[in-house]
Amino acid sequence: MTAILARRIAGTRILAICCVAAALSCSSGEARHVAQPDSVQRVRTVVDSILPLEEALRRFREGIPEVTALEGGAPTRDALVERFVRAIEALDTAAVREMVLSRAEFAWLYYPTSTFSREPFYQMPGLTWFLNVEDSQKGITRLFTRFGGTDLRFSSYECPGTIRLDGGLTFWDGCLLDVRLEGQSRQLRLFGSIVEFHGQYKFYSYANDL
Repeated sequence: MTAILARRIAGTRILAICCVAAALSCSSGEARHVAQPDSVQRVRTVVDSILPLEEALRRFREGIPEVTALEGGAPTRDALVERFVRAIEALDTAAVREMVLSRAEFAWLYYPTSTFSREPFYQMPGLTWFLNVEDSQKGITRLFTRFGGTDLRFSSYECPGTIRLDGGLTFWDGCLLDVRLEGQSRQLRLFGSIVEFHGQYKFYSYANDL
């Protein structure tokens, strides 16, 4: 019975990981785009890199409805972190998808005035978003693989990094969660930066230290 139960749990985790990876790649405005080979993505990156910022941003926003607020996160930073922990413990892929910055929010609220839109950190919106999604997918996949469906025994968290402002959003970097695993207390960075805009909180990505 124990072996059968273990196989069922493993199967559930694998299914959840596949679902969350697909969900992140299709969040707000990406669902209508078909995944394309790396070679196509590289060609588009090169082409975009020679375009003026205004034109590159216009193309990036094509088909994406304008947004004026963050949606699906939480009204406080504490509530966001607690919801995140519950989602990992419950293998809740829908909640994970809702809590991370969407393509529309990136395109309309963050990127236009971010450090990536000007020198010395200038980077095209398509490339910036692509790299962010890649890191986020890797992070959440590893997180669900190791801890999905597990009682993390979460007690508290801290964000020791300095608060920074970028692109009209407030960022908290390097947040660490106090959890208890296999009888040992640990501090882990399980997600990327937390962002706030007009009283709503979300994650910039799920990049982590796993």
